[in-house]
Amino acid sequence: MHNLYIQDQWRIHPRLTLTLGLRTENEVVPSFRRDIQDFAFKFGFQDKLAPRLGASFDLFGDGRVKLYTSWGRYFDWVKYELSRGTFGGDIWQRYYRTLDTLDVASLYLNGFPGRNIWNDTQGSFRDLRVPSFGNLAVDPDIRPMSTDLFNAGVELQLGPRTVFRGNYVHNNLRRTMEDIGVLIDGDEHYIQANPGEGAAATMLGTCNEHNAPPNCTPDFPTPRAQRTYDAMELSITRRFGRGFFGSASYVLSRLYGNYAGLSNSDEISTPTTGVSSGTSQQESGSIARPGTNTTRGWDLAEYLFDSRGHVDVAGRLATDRPHAFKLYGSKTFDWTGRNASDIGLFLYAASGTPLSTVVNTSNSIGVFVNGRGDMGRSPWLTQTDAVVGHEFRLGEGKRLRFEFNALNLFNQKTARNRFNSLNRGAGLDEENSAIDLTHINLFNGYDYRAMLNRTADQLSGRGAYDPRYGLSDLFNPGFQGRFLVKFIF
Repeated sequence: MHNLYIQDQWRIHPRLTLTLGLRTENEVVPSFRRDIQDFAFKFGFQDKLAPRLGASFDLFGDGRVKLYTSWGRYFDWVKYELSRGTFGGDIWQRYYRTLDTLDVASLYLNGFPGRNIWNDTQGSFRDLRVPSFGNLAVDPDIRPMSTDLFNAGVELQLGPRTVFRGNYVHNNLRRTMEDIGVLIDGDEHYIQANPGEGAAATMLGTCNEHNAPPNCTPDFPTPRAQRTYDAMELSITRRFGRGFFGSASYVLSRLYGNYAGLSNSDEISTPTTGVSSGTSQQESGSIARPGTNTTRGWDLAEYLFDSRGHVDVAGRLATDRPHAFKLYGSKTFDWTGRNASDIGLFLYAASGTPLSTVVNTSNSIGVFVNGRGDMGRSPWLTQTDAVVGHEFRLGEGKRLRFEFNALNLFNQKTARNRFNSLNRGAGLDEENSAIDLTHINLFNGYDYRAMLNRTADQLSGRGAYDPRYGLSDLFNPGFQGRFLVKFIF
């Protein structure tokens, strides 16, 4: 990857300054199976032209009131998780050996007991890296993921020590990259593309399948990725006398769309599910699916419908917190001119996040049967943090600092999520509790409760409904303390 950037600041008036910039880069992502395909993705400088515009205006010419605005386009890089997982970077080697010994101590990773029973053409092991990709694995007209960001605001100096700030932010996703099933020359392929564009302009229904039932879902225009964030922030900062400092802010925001983002908040595996999302270069898994362009979002048509036949399930996204308050205060003590102490307190309070019911299907997909946000929101999240520090001045330019950070000082273990899987199958597949949507025209909708009542688990008396549904299953971490010693020179 090579990056180029040019920027100029132009003061066209004593009170008006413009900032103009242009950034671009090229990006070549290699394949991990060069024998199949030389590279996975290739974007040239012309594909990533990112202009930046900004303006700042001194309203009265005395520096007390500043108006500002900016707009910029930002391109994202292809995530390693995508190139690793889809283009042969997951290296799995399977060995088949005869069990010629009762010595169990010989049965370990590099023990290789017995004889190799692969035939000679296969060698000593089978390379299980995904070999299915090729020239049709990526839409030739694919475009990189990008976002437009606009903000505007005002800063008012209310006095020699007080500043008020009002700011508006609009962040809009232009497009993303995802894995999508498409038809190419009459054949079905699974490719990386931009949803709603190019080769992925049409989403495959179920009528193209072999022996498709009469009541199937026809092809339909693929919904484009939508993720829009709007926020208004009001803040005030004041430096008081005698070492006191304080600031307060309020944010009113809205996060809306159908795309949860790279770290997919629609695919949460809480500890109660017994599973987690695999994370590259990390021994343990993650609760949320890590950054990747291979989410569930456009895997199958059934994921894009609710049970009422509405295509494109958009709404408030799972990390939306409409109201957020922050309050910070600190005090500095200068004891002898050589030693100083400080103490700070930070309070945070924000709305809960929207929760949505999912029902697991026979394709191991949790679909939003009632749209987004039908379970209400999690409780308000509140937390108080504190820091206490002391510095010893040891001489010219040398200091020794001791610091203690207290996170979640009052040990508030607020519930941050409620179990949202209505039927069994969250984490581990439960075929006898799943609903089958392959023989349904999704445009006509479906009665998911009636379908659940006809499942094998429900008819046998075991029950298809998960008893954990609606119960809190993820909590804010409790109190944490960190002690720091730092020598500054």
